[in-house]
Amino acid sequence: MKYLENQVIWLACIALLAGACSKDEQNVAPTDDNEAITTASLTLTNKATPTESLTATIENLNTTADFSKATLTLKANTTYTGVIGLLDKTKTPVLDATEEIKEKANEHLFVYTPTPSNLLTVTLTDRDTNPSPGPYPIGLTIEVKTGAAGSGKLNVVLRHQPNVKNGTATPGSSDLDTNFPVVVN
Repeated sequence: MKYLENQVIWLACIALLAGACSKDEQNVAPTDDNEAITTASLTLTNKATPTESLTATIENLNTTADFSKATLTLKANTTYTGVIGLLDKTKTPVLDATEEIKEKANEHLFVYTPTPSNLLTVTLTDRDTNPSPGPYPIGLTIEVKTGAAGSGKLNVVLRHQPNVKNGTATPGSSDLDTNFPVVVN
């Protein structure tokens, strides 16, 4: 009889501990998840003629991407100012992910890579507020300089770098990785 009482006590203790463990698991601090992005738009304005601007947009980035409005058709040997806009259309109302990235600028970095590399150059023109050795570039605003006529692509990657941003693309994970077709003429 004493043996059964001891087993019941042990089972009660195990049940109590198991309940305590699951309660602790519910109180885990939230993680800083990557941004959900369904639409990316790149708007470029001719620096010499500010009335000349164009917007290229890629839709449905989370499923079958729609590149029908994605081509950047630019003038050769021209400088453009640019801004990128990102949306999450899975939310109602639509979430402007660009605003979230502005708010968390110290955790984000855009990386723009043209192919071929002499097609154009991209300079990031905005900075975050990270302490020294920062501030670091963000890439929500850019300057684009085209070279000679040609075609290729502009790869745009948004790196999510909470607590590891150092001005390079290496740390973190990617929130966005897409290519805009580019025609320079």
